[in-house]
Amino acid sequence: MFQYEFMQHALIAVILAGLIAGLIGYLTLLRRLAFAAHGLGHISFTGATLALLLQTSPILGQFAATLCAGLMMGFLGENLQKRDMAVAMVLSLMLGLGMLFLHYETQSANAATALLFGNILGVSPIEIKSMAAAAILIVLILLCVLRPLVFASIAPAWSEARGVPNRALGILFMLLLALAVTLVSQIVGALLVFTLLIGPAAISMHLVHRFWPGLILSMTLAVAFSIGALILSFYSNWPVSVWLTLLVFMGYGLVYGVKK
Repeated sequence: MFQYEFMQHALIAVILAGLIAGLIGYLTLLRRLAFAAHGLGHISFTGATLALLLQTSPILGQFAATLCAGLMMGFLGENLQKRDMAVAMVLSLMLGLGMLFLHYETQSANAATALLFGNILGVSPIEIKSMAAAAILIVLILLCVLRPLVFASIAPAWSEARGVPNRALGILFMLLLALAVTLVSQIVGALLVFTLLIGPAAISMHLVHRFWPGLILSMTLAVAFSIGALILSFYSNWPVSVWLTLLVFMGYGLVYGVKK
């Protein structure tokens, strides 16, 4: 299957997305921001459809929308976890606006489907380079702030008393999450980005209770699920996102059932 150039590009893309999803997803669960990650997926769809309406790059539209939303969520801080109902209503509005933009851009129906559910088999070398640059940027920033970020995630009150800038770290992490959502949505789409970000990390947290082993396992599972979905998609002619959601769901169900 990898004798085809488009499959080689798809393989590189799913590995990059899996690594970033496993890394950011684990930290997202550690900071109890799973709902925010889900919301950014909806917001990225609205940004991409607006970009289509303006005849610009959908990826740039996704990143601009998620970046602004991540910045606002970062400023909310702990209040974000206490306002689920209000945030849910805003996300519903953003999804509705996305459909409104598509209503005026009727020629982009296929592009909209790709935005919602992903189209990894159509990824271009330029998009791979952009994904690689984004992945490197995320890793470099996390290497600089990972220790205080984890400290602030596990014991926010104690870390604040020790002088850790919790608010600044929270804003920075939300910006990284926005970038990760844009990257991962190229595979599974804006509606299913939650699957790859949260699923492997949730399985890892059920199996491992130490930070570094859990983080590595989360990244490994995300890459394994992504590659497995790509291979199954090639031989079954089903979309990659369908297989990815099935694999993650079965993996989580198996681990949860065995643990019970």
